[in-house]
Amino acid sequence: MNESLHRRLIQFSLSLYIVATWSSMAGMEIFGWLTFALSMSYAFRRPIEAPAQLKDFSSALPWRAMIAIYAITAVGIIINGTMNADYNYALGHPRWMFLVVSGTFALMLAPPTLKGYRFFLFFTTLIGAYAIFQSFTGIDFLRPGSDRAVQKLDVRQEIRLWRSAGLFGSPMGYVYIAGMHACLSLAVALVFPKERRRLRVISLISFCVIVASLITTYVRGAWIAMAIAFLTMAWIASRRWFYWTVGAGTAAFGALFVGLIQFRERLLSLFNPQYASNSDRWLLWQMNIKMWLDYPIFGIGWGENETRAREYLTKMGHPKAFSGHAHNNYLEALSGTGLLGFMAFVFFIGFFIWLTWRLWKRLPRDLYWARSLTLACFGAQIYIHLGGLTECNFKAGATSHNLIIVFSLVASMSVLENKGLLAKKYQTDRSPN
Repeated sequence: MNESLHRRLIQFSLSLYIVATWSSMAGMEIFGWLTFALSMSYAFRRPIEAPAQLKDFSSALPWRAMIAIYAITAVGIIINGTMNADYNYALGHPRWMFLVVSGTFALMLAPPTLKGYRFFLFFTTLIGAYAIFQSFTGIDFLRPGSDRAVQKLDVRQEIRLWRSAGLFGSPMGYVYIAGMHACLSLAVALVFPKERRRLRVISLISFCVIVASLITTYVRGAWIAMAIAFLTMAWIASRRWFYWTVGAGTAAFGALFVGLIQFRERLLSLFNPQYASNSDRWLLWQMNIKMWLDYPIFGIGWGENETRAREYLTKMGHPKAFSGHAHNNYLEALSGTGLLGFMAFVFFIGFFIWLTWRLWKRLPRDLYWARSLTLACFGAQIYIHLGGLTECNFKAGATSHNLIIVFSLVASMSVLENKGLLAKKYQTDRSPN
């Protein structure tokens, strides 16, 4: 295969992978690993046309933390896993780090464009509208009759509403994926100049539709995370935009709180210790801390906190309580991989926050598209990591694939910036629209 054809195949596979992250878990796995195979085989050819080689990634990826996460996960499950442990799952879960490497290389070869962004706006806005439709009808065309997908609300209702699930069959899955998408629409509206009024207005409309669909999931932790993430993005962009965002957000919150009883009761349930979702989470958090105390260095084994949950809940005097993962990214890492794995995980996510902020500070102000992507990546990480305080969103395959795109984009842009090629690759189209 010649290099030109090889490169076009990477671009094609990457495009399908990115579209799949908006819509299909199966597509994410298929095209994510196809992109990996094509990108890595291309990289090892050391092509002259490539803007950078794998050796140039040393400052843009936290290699030591990535290797440590994999090694600690493997050691932990081998040492502490029981006979019933799912070793394939435990050893296979950290495979996402390979996709970060291939995604970085592929996005360096085929950076996102404003033309692609316009397709993104159309597609994600359509999905957001579909999610809102689900909330009012309870219909999921992909999973007809499934209460697991579009779920009933467990609060008092004046009009009957459901929890929307988008295309992923889960309110929790949809909310953390679509929330990252909303960050890009907001970033373009915040960063592009007034001369690009049409692009900014369309982006704001898309943002409002997606945010409305996030509200209809009734995921409380995500509501709090998106408010903080969006306000942080506005503050970084400009103080004027921050005050506008505070005003608009306060008005929208007030209208929802007064006018929609489902929103009000769902939000106020945060402060009710007897509410099942709250008490279940609190018990799971206690359980995972006990697991960590029993296995402090390497953890109980990745995934073993779920396998052995009933054992620990019985010891705690709650044999029939709800069991599952930790509903917290950080406790999941702590109980599953111990103190060593937790430290590696925190360093890994902290590295990308730092790398994104450094890139934002270095970018020229007239690189509007590159700055929009960088600000969106920063907001998406804040959103996911804050939401991770009440949900294992990083563990969910669909969410982690979307976050892989965020990490890969930041790393690829950082490599290009280090080599002085970013302005050329991300030069903003000067047309008025």
